[in-house]
Amino acid sequence: MPAITVAFTAEELAELYAEAEELGVPVERMARKVVCESVARSRRQRCHAGGRVRTGAHGLFEAGLRPSDGEET
Repeated sequence: MPAITVAFTAEELAELYAEAEELGVPVERMARKVVCESVARSRRQRCHAGGRVRTGAHGLFEAGLRPSDGEET
């Protein structure tokens, strides 16, 4: 299965572990769920904001996210 590596601050990682523990799921499953939900939410927001751009790809860059840290620009 393909994989990606994501760097977190100590605080972010602690929050992720705490949430996963609270829900009783492995942290890897929690991280995957959060990423997939975020991508789906971004796609819905772009679609509702006026339709898809017809001339380019539809990915995180169009959602205003920087590839380096995932923060909004």
